[in-house]
Amino acid sequence: MAKLNEKKARFEAVYQQSRRRKKIVLSAFVSVLILGIAVMILSTREAIPGFDNKYSIGKSMDYKNQKIEMTEVTPTIEDGRVSISLEDLKKSSILYLMYDPNYDVGNGQKGLPLMAYLTPAGRITVAVSFCEPCYSRKFRIEGDVLVCNVCNTRWAMADLTGLSGGCPKYPPDELNYTVEESTGKIYVEETELKDWKPRDYDASTTSEMKK
Repeated sequence: MAKLNEKKARFEAVYQQSRRRKKIVLSAFVSVLILGIAVMILSTREAIPGFDNKYSIGKSMDYKNQKIEMTEVTPTIEDGRVSISLEDLKKSSILYLMYDPNYDVGNGQKGLPLMAYLTPAGRITVAVSFCEPCYSRKFRIEGDVLVCNVCNTRWAMADLTGLSGGCPKYPPDELNYTVEESTGKIYVEETELKDWKPRDYDASTTSEMKK
């Protein structure tokens, strides 16, 4: 009887040890999975719809090995709002429109241009199409990167973080917008545009990152 009890005790000890190992392995797997998801979200900052207030068209964009120049469109002003065609944006991926050709941006230059583009995750970014240091108004998509046509500074399309070039601290200045699916339009309030001013240029910031 004593031997039988001893065997049972050994069996129980082995069983409990096996259960503990399984729990440790399972906990480690779950931790790695959660960490991987967190890294993915933080690296793209747009992997999950609703992560910020950007409108999603419901599908991702494949920009790999592509170079896409801006398509110029004419804006429409409706009830104090600038409207941009959502369909035009879906077709072209990046749009350029001149809101106010007489707006003084300094250095003897005029014109307040806007841009709208679709990020790789299919989310809409609307911004002032202007780079303060080089006075560029035109940009292009190269892969998953937004590039200035004048200084070739590069920014991540997801959040306009500077990646390389001479003007990383001066990405296109993002604007608030709304999308009305019933009209198929993207809207920007004129009041926001009329209050917009070029950011103060600090020459020391243009040497922080090189091409």
